[in-house]
Amino acid sequence: MLGKRTAAHVAAAAIAIGLAMTSGAQAQQKWKAQSLYGPNTVVHKEFEKFAERVKVATKGALQIEALPVATIVPQAEALDAIKAGLLDAAAGTMAYQGGKEAAAAFWDLAAGYDNPLHLLMWYRIGGGNEIMNKVAAKWDAVFLGPVILGLESIPSKKPIRSIEDFKGVKMRSPDGIPAEIFAKLGASVSVMPGTEVYTALDTGKIEATDWGTLSVNDEAGYNRIAPYAIYPGIHSLNAMDFVIRRSKWNALSAEHKAAVTSAVDEWSLATWMSQEHADRLAAAKRKPETLITWGEKEKADLRKVARGVWESWSKKSPLATEIYQSQVKFLESIGKL
Repeated sequence: MLGKRTAAHVAAAAIAIGLAMTSGAQAQQKWKAQSLYGPNTVVHKEFEKFAERVKVATKGALQIEALPVATIVPQAEALDAIKAGLLDAAAGTMAYQGGKEAAAAFWDLAAGYDNPLHLLMWYRIGGGNEIMNKVAAKWDAVFLGPVILGLESIPSKKPIRSIEDFKGVKMRSPDGIPAEIFAKLGASVSVMPGTEVYTALDTGKIEATDWGTLSVNDEAGYNRIAPYAIYPGIHSLNAMDFVIRRSKWNALSAEHKAAVTSAVDEWSLATWMSQEHADRLAAAKRKPETLITWGEKEKADLRKVARGVWESWSKKSPLATEIYQSQVKFLESIGKL
C-alpha cells in the first residue's frame, strides 16, 4: 500500500503527464494551404514535398494540407481568405493585390531581374523580406519567403528580338505594371484570364502572350500556334510568395518556426531547380531557330522603359515607394540599372 507522500508524488506525476499530453495535443496544428498551380504541375508537386518536409521536421506536430489552385477560393481571393480564416496559408497571392495595395504589384518587378539568384539576394540582403512582411501585415498575415519559379518566356507568332519588335503586336498580359510596360512598347494589349489564352492565340485575337516559363507554355500547347519564344525570359522572373495567417504562425514554437522557415528556403530552391530543368528539356526539344535570346543591350533598353512604369506605380502608396526604391537601389548595386 502506498504511503501518503508516495501517493502524492504519483498523483503529481499523473497530473504532469496529463498536462503534457494536453499541451502536446494543443501544439499540433493542421493548416489548409492553397497554391497557385494545378495538381499535376512541377510547381505543385514541389509544394507537396514542402508539406512533407515540414511534417517530418516537426515530427507530425504541424501538418500542411497542400491544396491545388482554387480548391477553396479563387487565387485572387486567397489573401482575403487567410484573413477571414478560410485558409491558413497560401502560395502565390500578392500578384492579385495591386489594386488594394500598389506595393504588391512589385512582388515580380517586371523586366527587372534576369537571374533567380539576384532576386533571392534582394529578398535576403536587399530588404525584400522585411518590406513584403509589411504588405502581408495588411491582411494580418506573415510573409515567410519567395518560392522562385524561374524566368517566364513569351510565346509569339513572329520573332521578337528587341523592344522595337513589340510595336503593333496583339498581346495578352495580366493587368497592372506588365500591361503598362507592353503598351509603352507599342503592343496592342489585351487583359484576359489564362484560361482564354490558347483560344485567343488560335483565333488570332492575340499574337503573343505573357504567361509561364518555356516548359509551362509548351505543355499548354502554345508552341503549336505561336512557335517562337523569348528564351531565357526577359520580362518576368516569376516567384510565389508564401504567407501564413499571423495567429497560426504565432501559435508555433520557436523550434517549429525555424523548421518551417528552413523548409521554405529548401522549397524555393527545389522549385526553381525543377522548373529550370523542365525548361531546359523543353528547349532541347525545340528547333533552335524558334528560341529568341536577347542580349544585354536589348534587356537594358527594356529596363529603361520599364523603370518609367515602376516609378509611376511607386507613387500610389508609401509602401509602393519603399519597395520601388529598395529594388532600384539593389539593381543599381549589381550593375543592372
